[in-house]
Amino acid sequence: MRVIIASAALAVLAISPVWAQTEVSMISFGGATNLPVWMALDRGMFEKNGLKVKMDQTAGSKEQMADLMSGKYQFATTAFDNIVAHTEGQGSAQFANYDLTAIGGVHSGLNSIVARPEVKTWNDLRGKVASVDSPSSGYATVLYEILQGKGLIKDKDYTIISVGGTGARVDSLKDGRAAVAVVSSPQDMQLEKEGFTILGDAAAALGEYQGSVYATRRSYAKANEKTVVAFMKTIQQAHELLFTDKAAAIAMLKQRSKGLSDSDLELMYKRLTGPGGLNRDSDVNQKGVAAVLRLRGTPGDGSKYMDASFSKKARAN
Repeated sequence: MRVIIASAALAVLAISPVWAQTEVSMISFGGATNLPVWMALDRGMFEKNGLKVKMDQTAGSKEQMADLMSGKYQFATTAFDNIVAHTEGQGSAQFANYDLTAIGGVHSGLNSIVARPEVKTWNDLRGKVASVDSPSSGYATVLYEILQGKGLIKDKDYTIISVGGTGARVDSLKDGRAAVAVVSSPQDMQLEKEGFTILGDAAAALGEYQGSVYATRRSYAKANEKTVVAFMKTIQQAHELLFTDKAAAIAMLKQRSKGLSDSDLELMYKRLTGPGGLNRDSDVNQKGVAAVLRLRGTPGDGSKYMDASFSKKARAN
């Protein structure tokens, strides 16, 4: 009888994925570009690959970088520009052992330039204030480039304030501290309904641009290769699912993005899967990387800031 019970217990352990799961935490900004991770969480896709993932939302890139470097989180979605800036010592904070690296691509610059209702044209921004997350990295550099293309020079034609992530930038527009900001979906669509002005689309203005990426520390990845490969395998599966199962993707958007009509959800899905949207293969866009480096005036091919080996191994498994 003891032999039978022991054998049965071993059988349960063999088929139960709970016992094999590795617990990890990730930190991201808000917005619909989290759709692949939302779907992976909702459908238990991480668990099927041996992971138990907890996802939190950051207040801003400064807090996010500190939390990653302290080991509080193992994975993140963050602007590729943030990784470049901090690696080069130009970020919101300095870390002697900074080793965050991009291991996959989230999207190619899917953000809107949103202004207060009284602002109708680019020229109306003269003398106004723009709100950003970190003044020296992230989508702040995107905003500066787009405004410069419209003849508006930072600190000459407009000033900036640093407030934090998308939610904080939305608040700054609503309370009048700022006249313009880069805002992700669905917040940009919701602001437009409230009378705010969409001046432009970042992806349309810049062309190919590597926006957010999946990231982890090189030191963590070196010590936990199987976990990083399993994470990227799940991400690859989630990106493919949302492109091939429109109904499931829209259902998840509806669950996570309250107050949007069916037509809004259709439009958002079209944006997410269209030009400048989510990277279907979840790989880093090399041309987009070149655009980021050009904006920052940083030489090189970008290999210093990313490691595609985990994605390649995930795809081979």
